[in-house]
Amino acid sequence: MRMRSVESYLQQQYENIMPEFRFQARNRNEWEKWRIGLRDALVHDLGGFPERRGPLKTAVMEKREYEDYWMQKITYQMDDLLPVPSYVLIPKKKSRKMPAVLACHGHGRGCNEMLGLNLDGTDNTGDPGYQKKFPVELVKRGFLVIAPEFLGFGERRLKADKEKRADNSCYNISTNLLMMGSTMAASRIYDAICAIDYLESCDDVDIKRIGCMGISGGGLVAGFASALDDRIRATVVSGYTNTFKNSIMSVYHCVDNFIPGVLKHAELPDILGLIAPKPLLIESGTEDPIFPIKVTRESYEQIGKVYRLLESEDKLDHDFFKGVHEISGAKSYDFFGKWL
Repeated sequence: MRMRSVESYLQQQYENIMPEFRFQARNRNEWEKWRIGLRDALVHDLGGFPERRGPLKTAVMEKREYEDYWMQKITYQMDDLLPVPSYVLIPKKKSRKMPAVLACHGHGRGCNEMLGLNLDGTDNTGDPGYQKKFPVELVKRGFLVIAPEFLGFGERRLKADKEKRADNSCYNISTNLLMMGSTMAASRIYDAICAIDYLESCDDVDIKRIGCMGISGGGLVAGFASALDDRIRATVVSGYTNTFKNSIMSVYHCVDNFIPGVLKHAELPDILGLIAPKPLLIESGTEDPIFPIKVTRESYEQIGKVYRLLESEDKLDHDFFKGVHEISGAKSYDFFGKWL
């Protein structure tokens, strides 16, 4: 008997799956049924979200001034869950009601790195890294920005990981949550949804003009939160759009990316297709080694089928730029200026 390779076995297992919510809608009624069904299935696969029992609790921890904006460090907390440390960037030149953007950081040192801060909160004047301080670019263009620290990073690492100065606590927290029927993705998406609750409580925010932007693991959060929460009106997903098969299942990725059983319901392009008909920009470097551009282009075309059915092609755009796993910004900042 000829020995079968493990690779061929896994490929066959993948091909045997027929996702229940692969997009095949032919009209708006079928789209609506697909959308409701996939949303429900996605929440189930994530492990569900906590049942809300009270209002969001908030506190301001500190405030500092920069040339073009104010930066507040706050915490927000739903019920008895962990408080979420976050930074809120407020333009100095602001209108009475401003558009706002939820900024979702990727792997690294947490939201501090995304904002150009060191772990101790002091300003980092060196290399901005792959996230290019995109929340600062947004606030300089007149957007109020909230940047939450997601579970497993920065202040929200395990004590042991803080003591040994590990970049994150993703592995231990993710595996614990998986054993309890939940996922790290669910925790971070829920924190993002609660950040929208915070923005709704701000008197100077126009709640009809809320956007979301994230890269890498933050692209997961931005994409999934936008797929599930209609209060998000425009979205930029950077360095994430692909298929599960050709990204996190083919190239080493952190365990926090994995959602048990999700392929029984949908591949990644269909999940991002839930954002339609809201404005969506897909940003990806042509040399990104962990989210291959060929599949990103194919996934973009798959997402486009949903937008075409809804006659909303003008709301879907891409920036496939010459670069690696990093923020571009060439189109994204103007994208929010157009749609928010």
